[in-house]
Amino acid sequence: MTETLHSEFLAQAVKNPEATAVLSASGAVTYGELNARSQELAERLVADGAGPGVPVGICVERTPDLLVAILAALRAGSCYLPLDPNYPADRLAFMVRDSGTRLLLTTPASRASCPPGPTVVVLGEAVPTGSGAGPVAVTTEPGARPVAVVPEDTAYVIYTSGSTGTPKGVAVRHAGCVAMLAEMDRVLEGCDLSGVAAASSVCFDMSVMEIFNALCRGGAVVLVESAVHLPESPHADRITHLNVVPSVMNGLLDAGAVPPNVRSIVFGGEALRRKLVDRAYRETGAVRVFNAYGPTEGTVFCSFGPVPEDGTDEPTIGPPTATDRVYVLGPNLERLPAGEAGELYLGGVGLAHGYVNRPRTTAERFVPDPFRDGERMYRTGDLVAFTEGGELRFLGRTDHQVKLRGYRIELEEVEARLTGCPEVREAAAAVLGNRLVGYVVPAGGGAAPDGPRLDAALQSAVTGRLAAELPDYLVPATLVVLPALPLGPGGKLDRNALPEPPAADTSGPLTAASTPTELALAEIWGELLDLEPSGIDVQAAFYDLGGDSLLLVRLARLMTRRFERRVRVPDLFSFRDIASLARWLDDESGATPEVVRSARERADARRGPLRGRGGAGR
Repeated sequence: MTETLHSEFLAQAVKNPEATAVLSASGAVTYGELNARSQELAERLVADGAGPGVPVGICVERTPDLLVAILAALRAGSCYLPLDPNYPADRLAFMVRDSGTRLLLTTPASRASCPPGPTVVVLGEAVPTGSGAGPVAVTTEPGARPVAVVPEDTAYVIYTSGSTGTPKGVAVRHAGCVAMLAEMDRVLEGCDLSGVAAASSVCFDMSVMEIFNALCRGGAVVLVESAVHLPESPHADRITHLNVVPSVMNGLLDAGAVPPNVRSIVFGGEALRRKLVDRAYRETGAVRVFNAYGPTEGTVFCSFGPVPEDGTDEPTIGPPTATDRVYVLGPNLERLPAGEAGELYLGGVGLAHGYVNRPRTTAERFVPDPFRDGERMYRTGDLVAFTEGGELRFLGRTDHQVKLRGYRIELEEVEARLTGCPEVREAAAAVLGNRLVGYVVPAGGGAAPDGPRLDAALQSAVTGRLAAELPDYLVPATLVVLPALPLGPGGKLDRNALPEPPAADTSGPLTAASTPTELALAEIWGELLDLEPSGIDVQAAFYDLGGDSLLLVRLARLMTRRFERRVRVPDLFSFRDIASLARWLDDESGATPEVVRSARERADARRGPLRGRGGAGR
């Protein structure tokens, strides 16, 4: 059997068909069931034109159908294009159009999120009758048999943030995926992989680690909506292995929400600090902690190693993997000795094909390898140095790419989107702590001449517009209005001179919650922010009160549950304070839900007289 990303899953399905493959809120699915369903769908896809080099879009919510769809696309010989149903419609439409995707898998629940254009195959929906256009079910007679896949074929295409203002698709090979799985076997030898949490969006390549490390090794994938939903999973106690972004882990530890039987943790996507490693060992059942590093262009990771419990130094990003060529090079592409900082270049089997429909960008980043005739290496833009022990230490970037919650962000893309707003003349962006901050010079002037300021109306207009176009991690949490951007001697933006966002004005009188919906929202905000609901100003933004991007996800979830209607993170960028959120909820619902009335009764029972701003925090 040719080794592919999914070939070991097929072997596991034959060997242990009754074993549990997927655990989710909707129940358990065995290897045999997942095998049969994905095979039937693969045959349907081949009949519809799937095959090597043909991308198949996957726009499916986080249920077992997601894995059925991904495996079916791979078994049909195609590569899969992940399309998160929670992404804005414009972003999904661009990814489909740019990749040339003409075939798309979805479910009835996610059908409305699918971009126009491709032929849509809807899992589990009845076959339409007659000759009219309509969704195609997967219960039709099987078509042609899936074609063979070779290691050089593309397995998936993942879109990353682009420095030109538009995202770019990275085409990753099956050969790189197989090498990645083999490296995980080597590094994680002895770890209990019987229950691997799958909490990452499929648009983030950590999801490949989560899904296939379990399915190709006989373990169970424990599907959850996101990492902040881990404690809600009915199968949380089955999770033994967790891949997680450091900032997310901090939030889980703060909430006491790490699954109780986790025994191994792999960190990735952001810089890892010793303090967090110590917390992970001390506050969880983990006996082994690892740190992994790598760009999407290098197939998930290119360095991966254990972080010992008794260490005192800041963690490295591990030693290079056995299947990657890793160079630390100077400005003339000369090799640098241990301890000397240089740019990291990658070669080897994990190297992606390049960027979809971006020959110039591919040529700029995937350059000839001066040490291997006829081969290429990828310029990562990361500054690193080898330690004397052969591990890599991450030192920073050579450009303006940053990481936030594990997602790769090109600040130039955020800046291009900001300046594309009619309210903005010039813009800059930066990551401060765990939040993305935008700096704007308004199109009509009006910025305070004496320094930076906040403008709630401008913030709402701009971020509301961006939230309709971009994933939430690319939307600035805070917008700072400047009279002019700081410039260096050469007339270019001086990023180091961008100021800290000013504190929100707290000098005015408190505007306390008064309507039933406002009172219910104040109760939710108080729970998340550890504030007394009666002391929360309904005109204060969530971020100004101490919220962050992870709490925003929890806020959307709690509001969805409390108000019995879907609230998305982009909605919370459009309506940033309790007053505007309450008006939106009341206008959209047409009536005050009973649940709001009950929340008001609970609030009235405990809050007593409304207090001033001095009681807002503890």
